[in-house]
Order: sequence, then structure tokens, then C-alpha cells
Amino acid sequence: MKLKILAVIAVLTGFAAFAAAEEIKINTTEVNGRLVDDINLPFVNDPPVLGEWVSVDFVREPGKFTPGKRGSSVDLYLKGFNFLPDGALALLPDAAAALPWFAWTKGVVMHRGGDHSASRYTIKELNGAKYMFFEWKSGDYIIRHQKPQYYVLKKK
Repeated sequence: MKLKILAVIAVLTGFAAFAAAEEIKINTTEVNGRLVDDINLPFVNDPPVLGEWVSVDFVREPGKFTPGKRGSSVDLYLKGFNFLPDGALALLPDAAAALPWFAWTKGVVMHRGGDHSASRYTIKELNGAKYMFFEWKSGDYIIRHQKPQYYVLKKK
């Protein structure tokens, strides 16, 4: 009987962790005119995100992206990410060196440096390739309080 109860508890807590990962809430406050996101989010693994993602476009919103056709003429400042196990993150082109001021949890990349931003990401399959839509919370968001635009990254 005890074993059955423990099994049910394990299943329920597993579902609760999954539900929590799907519903990560990002709390944002204004401090001295700057938007500051809560970056103390629990780590939830996201196996599909692991590996290298290369920037291919920059768009106002995800629906404006067309695979194979670059919509933006701006130089892509963010070259890409390498999502490493346990929430570590590296920037391309130096994909092996994890940066201590970046971390990730399922659906969110946290910038723990000066920005204190938590940017959502979503992964979608389009035309047989995996793409990530990543909120770019630059000074336009932090200082000017504008809606974030999106980097589009393709799974390498």
C-alpha cells in the first residue's frame, strides 16, 4: 500500500513540475525608470533546446518570419547560443565557454548581468527545420519600455 501511495505522489509531483515549467511567470518591476525582470527562476530541463542555435533573422514578432527569406537587413548582433546541460549557456562563436551571467530554464533565458532580464523562447518546426523565437530585451525594452522584438535562431 505504501509503495502505491509513493508511486502516485511521484507521478503527481512530476506532473506538477511539468505544469510549473509550462507556466513560468516572469515578474517585472520598474526600478529607477528601468524594467527589471525576476531572474530567480527554478531550473527545469528542456532537452529539445540543448545544442547550438544560429541566428538567421530579426523580426518584430514571430509571425513575420518566413523560413529561407531574411526579413531584416540589420546586422545580427546575436550570432547564436549553445544551450548546455544544467542551465549553462554559451554565446556563438565561442560555443564551448559557458558565461556565468547567462542561464536558462525551460522557455526562458536569463541575463544575470547588468540587464536582469528574463527573455522567453519558443521552438517551432517550420519546413522540416527547428527554429527558436527569442525575445530580445535590449535597451528598447529595459529603458524605453517597448515591446521586445525577436531573434530567430535555427537549430544547427
